This record gives sequence, C-alpha cells and structure tokens, in this order.
Amino acid sequence: MKQITTRRTTVFLAFWLCLAVALMQTTVAQAATAREGDQGDRVLAVQLRLIDLGYNVPKATGEYDARTARAVMTYQKQARLNQTGVVDEITWHFLMDYGKGGNYGKKDVARLLNVAMRFGGVPYVWGGETPAGFDCSGFVQYVFRQIGINLPRTADVQYELGRKVLQSELQPGDLVFFETYEPGASHNGIYVGDGNFIGANSGTGVAVASLASPYWSARYLGARRLF
Repeated sequence: MKQITTRRTTVFLAFWLCLAVALMQTTVAQAATAREGDQGDRVLAVQLRLIDLGYNVPKATGEYDARTARAVMTYQKQARLNQTGVVDEITWHFLMDYGKGGNYGKKDVARLLNVAMRFGGVPYVWGGETPAGFDCSGFVQYVFRQIGINLPRTADVQYELGRKVLQSELQPGDLVFFETYEPGASHNGIYVGDGNFIGANSGTGVAVASLASPYWSARYLGARRLF
C-alpha cells in the first residue's frame, strides 16, 4: 500500500513539475516585448533607444524590420546577452536602463529641470507635443529630447523605461506616474524635488503640483529613474 501511495505521489509531482515548466515557457514567450514583424509604440521605443546608442537603425518607424533585428542582435552581443534579435524581457531592461553607457549626471538633471520649468503656463492640449500645447507624455518626451534623450510617446510605455523607484527614494529628474482616466499609467510628470513634480495637467496646463495633494496622492502609481 505504501509503495502505491509513493508511486501516486511521484506521478502527481511529475505532472505538476511538467505543468510548471510549460507555464514558465509560456511566460517567457509572452514576456517578449518586440520581435521582427511587430509594430507599435514599444517597437518605436526600442528603435529610439538604439539610435540614441549609435546603432544602425536609420529611422524610428515603429515597424520591427530586419535592420532593427540586426541592430538588436549587435546590441545583445555587446551586452553579452543571448543573440536572438528578439527584445525579450531581459534585453528590454538592459536596453532601457538609460543610466548605462549614458554618462548622465547632476548637470543633465539640472538642464532637464531648467528646460521643464521654462514651459510653465503652456496650455494643456490632448495629443500636444510642442510648446504650442502639451499633453502629459508629450511634455515629458519634448523636455527629455532637449537634453538628447529620445523617449517613446505615451505614458504607459514611458512607465516601462529605466528602473523602478520607491516614492520615498525619489530624486529630481525621476518620472512619476499616475492612474487617472484608465487603468495603468495614464498620466505622468517630472519630479522636481520637495515632494513636487512638473507636468502638463488638464486643469492647469504645465505647472508644478504636489504629490501630497489629495488628487495626486490618491492616483499615484509609481516612479521610474532613467539616469
């Protein structure tokens, strides 16, 4: 009787082990951010970052073509990652850590904040990405571009960049994100210090706001550090 029970236990454990491996493989496959043939904001983010780093991607089109795949493989080789040409989760995190190889420092943060503050009072415009009018992520993208950093366009993709930062560890230049009109990161701004951030907000245009205010504290989602 004991032998039968042991066999059943072994079979049971083997079944669940196989199931766990299958689920892990599925999770890894789903974690792929971009591969040849894909298109969209995440592909555009990959291309912009590769261009920033000097890889041979002639234009950021948002379409993952063969040239983008070759550039990804070159990056993976130099970063000592698996050379697949697919931007999996590991490649994405390495690639989007703007602090690696960028040599950004306090002067760059000061420049970033100076640029951001210059646009105080610019009106909020849905879809706006110029000084004639900004929406939240358009403002963030424009400001970072002025110091030579190309970011993807939308808040949800910007939320996947860099490294996660706890609210208690925020530093000037970090990106702060909020969950407003839809689930996930739907609004963002640039942390300026002392519990405040600057962003393009629908009620005020580009302005400094407090993270501790009832509205923003209730909707705070997280923060990311690019450098």
